[in-house]
Amino acid sequence: MFLDNDQIESLLPMSECIQVMKELFLLDAEKDIVNPLRATMPLQNATKGIMGMMPAYIRPYEVMGIKILSIFPDNYKQGLSSHQGIIHLYETVTGQLMTSLDADGITGIRTAAVSGLVTSLLAIPEAKNLCILGSGVQAKKHIEAMLEVRDIKTVTLWSLNRSSAERLATDMEKFEGIEFIVCNTIEEAAKDADIICTVTAATEPILDNEYLKSHAHINAVGACTASTRELASAIINSSDVYVDNRLSAANEAGELLIPAKENGHDALDFIKADISEMLKDSNLYDASKKTVFKSLGVACEDIAAGLYCYTKSKT
Repeated sequence: MFLDNDQIESLLPMSECIQVMKELFLLDAEKDIVNPLRATMPLQNATKGIMGMMPAYIRPYEVMGIKILSIFPDNYKQGLSSHQGIIHLYETVTGQLMTSLDADGITGIRTAAVSGLVTSLLAIPEAKNLCILGSGVQAKKHIEAMLEVRDIKTVTLWSLNRSSAERLATDMEKFEGIEFIVCNTIEEAAKDADIICTVTAATEPILDNEYLKSHAHINAVGACTASTRELASAIINSSDVYVDNRLSAANEAGELLIPAKENGHDALDFIKADISEMLKDSNLYDASKKTVFKSLGVACEDIAAGLYCYTKSKT
């Protein structure tokens, strides 16, 4: 069986994926999940492409799997997704292949769903203003996820490609009662936001600290390597920081590694809690503070989302 993007969209609504991610992170991360660091193979050519391999094993679900994908950040110039690949799921009794799924569809939904789950904890309950920096697949999916967890009234959009942001605003007009505003600058888009999602291909900081609200919650999603980031160091230094996985963050999150090097600290020093810890102890977070969720995406998220689609497709 192969599940393509259209099937995944049908099988995995955002609201259901947020719940799937919550159930995953409620598992015991030490005993129930094996989630090795991803392996990457950079291409030594002008395209700056990367091949990534992300395995995981979820013991209670009796499933293991691997996501194999290519990451080409400049694909947006050709109207293509930056992430393309495939996910293979195997049952863990005999090791047989259960199904394969298009990785682009799963990645798009599960990444935003995890941000939605975290935002449900870290954004102020009365959050009305959402800022989206970027205009690709993750921008669209993050709008959907944020609307699931907060009563958003205004969405400000900024993209290096203004016409792309304008198309996104037009596409999102299906959500009635919400005003979508395309902004000329990042400051204009972010200054009044309660929630900010950075979903760009930036390799150096684009978001500064001085114009952010004191309670702003930021989902930093776009940068995914040790040498790239979207947030200025001042934001990390002045915020409570949360991650999906400590091991991944300590090795792959330039968002934390670069400020840590500047300060002579360990990247782990910035991390207040991971998602599993937050779900089990509400004392670990305060929505009235400025908060950052550094999203890297881990393979167990892909495996759990893929298994949900596979199981649902057979009913």
